[in-house]
Amino acid sequence: MNTTKERIRRTASRLFSERGYRAVTMRNIADELGISVGNLTYHYPHKELLLEAVMDEELTTLPAGPCPGLEGLQQLLRRMLESFQETPFYFNEPDIYARVPELSSRHAAVVDRLFGVLRDTLAAQVEAGLLRPELTGPMLERLTTLLMASHVGWAQHNATWEAARQVSVEEMLACQWAALEPWLTEAGRAARRRLNGEA
Repeated sequence: MNTTKERIRRTASRLFSERGYRAVTMRNIADELGISVGNLTYHYPHKELLLEAVMDEELTTLPAGPCPGLEGLQQLLRRMLESFQETPFYFNEPDIYARVPELSSRHAAVVDRLFGVLRDTLAAQVEAGLLRPELTGPMLERLTTLLMASHVGWAQHNATWEAARQVSVEEMLACQWAALEPWLTEAGRAARRRLNGEA
């Protein structure tokens, strides 16, 4: 179903990504959709509410629980990177949270949830014998923090630099695996080779 609200959210997200949240007006969104501002504000009375709706929509594409196997881990890392790539306005306009305070607490809750999903996914790899058993407690928290922080740093890097100096999703995924590979067990290395389509 392609409702008016869905069309508004998709169009707003695209315009926010292309022009930046601050530069986009409700009039811009209405014009892009070919509807009146009144029709737009009937569905979303304020741009801030529209921004929150865009964030909520993005959350539905992210896993809610641990992902099994190295393939699940790779899919989780890729989806997190893609999510950041699809919503660059969260990173290239850091003052967005000062202008929309409710968004800051909501975004923090999202980050906390994703941190838990990633940590639990790594812990599941330990239980499955794919990552070394020493990856527990504080070390598990540190590796999870490193991977999470690398997502944010990557998004900010790409928001700052011109296209020629940006790092692709695939390149960033390879960097994250460079941090994970020392933790792979023999079974984990074999699974990783299969994941890469190697013999």
